[in-house]
Amino acid sequence: MNAADIGVQVRDGEGKLVYANAAAAAMMGENDATVGVRREELQWGERAYLLERGAFRCGAQEYRLAVAVDVDAQRRTQDELFTRAYFDPLTALPNRELCSRALEDFTADRGRGFALVMIAVEKFTQIATIYGAAAADELLIRLAERLSQSLVGSEWLARVGPEEFCLLLPGLVDSEALRSRIARMLERIAAPCLVDGLEVFASARAGAAVWPSDDETPDGLWRKARSALAAAQRADRAAARLFEPEIERLEMERAKLELSLRSAIRDRRIGCAFQPKVDFRTGKVDGVEVLMRWRDEAGEWNAPGDFLDLAHRVGLTNDITRLVFEETVASLDILDETFAPGLSVGFNISARQAGDSRFMKRFAEELAATGCAHRFVLELTEEAFLPATQFQMRVLPMLRELGARIAIDDFGSGYSSLSTLADITADEVKVDRSLIVGIDAKPRNQSMLRAIESIGVTLGAEVMVEGVETEEELAYLRDHSSIRVAQGFLLGRPIVLPAPSASHAGVASRSEPGRDRLSTRAVERRQG
Repeated sequence: MNAADIGVQVRDGEGKLVYANAAAAAMMGENDATVGVRREELQWGERAYLLERGAFRCGAQEYRLAVAVDVDAQRRTQDELFTRAYFDPLTALPNRELCSRALEDFTADRGRGFALVMIAVEKFTQIATIYGAAAADELLIRLAERLSQSLVGSEWLARVGPEEFCLLLPGLVDSEALRSRIARMLERIAAPCLVDGLEVFASARAGAAVWPSDDETPDGLWRKARSALAAAQRADRAAARLFEPEIERLEMERAKLELSLRSAIRDRRIGCAFQPKVDFRTGKVDGVEVLMRWRDEAGEWNAPGDFLDLAHRVGLTNDITRLVFEETVASLDILDETFAPGLSVGFNISARQAGDSRFMKRFAEELAATGCAHRFVLELTEEAFLPATQFQMRVLPMLRELGARIAIDDFGSGYSSLSTLADITADEVKVDRSLIVGIDAKPRNQSMLRAIESIGVTLGAEVMVEGVETEEELAYLRDHSSIRVAQGFLLGRPIVLPAPSASHAGVASRSEPGRDRLSTRAVERRQG
């Protein structure tokens, strides 16, 4: 009883104190709390207590009982529990649960329509990687404050995900007015934030649905606003989308695509094609790059299309990578027969995978088990090499110890910088196709390519280019650069090799449907 935080006081029939536990002594002292109405709230000193009284008999003696509860403490506990249940601890905004209740209240009020707006901060994980988790949290707090300051009247804001906010905007049902309001909010988010003395830039995408025109139910409205947000996130330019039936149709198609992808993984219908890297000065194949392919129910091999983006979104990238790697290792002998023995094999790893030390450790173990790690060139985009990443600190040394080489893929399309190259000492730098398209007529791109070449020479990294598709582009590279290796449809399209388990003696490599098969002789003819 002395451990309880409820005060218990017992007096006999004459009012003499028989028992009081520690809490009762602290709350009531010597006051006779057993006299009065059965239940009431009393004030003793600065504290309020809820007092309940009763009586009982023990033998011939009657006793009076009083039980006291500290109302202030109880209310504080209730407030704390309510806050934990319904408010985000970081931003102090309502959370998803309370937002759902508010949405039900809004739809129950039939007086006027309203808009539900979902806002997602872009590349938040990347921001946390670059600046640290504490700075990312501080950024979210600042963004929540900015959005809160933009609210008027009975408008409502909640944090409903790690980097997602939800707004309920009563009366805002006109499409143009809604677009204008969302654009202003996104502008507020895009303004630079000073976090720990650093200027941090954020951007966001938004999706909106209107009640009751888009949907009359809370769940339906929520689902359609999220579909509009997903459409905005997939778009190249549109920062915000309002729901329309076409978005829902596309969502259904993506759902079917996800089922197809999961079925392809389950049935091991994920394979690979190989695209040659060609030394265009000699006409010889210098290496190959592994590209993911999937086989449909009819047995036809298909390029990934939207599969890879969807795989990232639904967390299936690692499963696909493992299947493609197994297929690649099993195909090494056929690769040697098709092209030349011992060619290097470029294998793509996403930036997200590179930052996953558990996945990369397992991948490194599997790579070491092949006994051919020295043949692999792991191609990663620049994001994987940003300072202080898991890949830089833990994974890169492990891969180099195995003998694998490292290439920066799509260089020039992301965070290209001198520090990126200096920190990682890459073996290869693959110039992104965006710099190569029409380079023969683009002086600025020509200057950038020369600069990348100079950096490559200084750091001892071989520079090669991707996406060579015209004779003019190839001629410029041959006549005005020191680059010798390129990839592109002009030099060789991806080919699907015979299944490794089949007898492949004398079996020709198969081009992808509708594409020409590469041969060294064909390349030599193109070079004259």
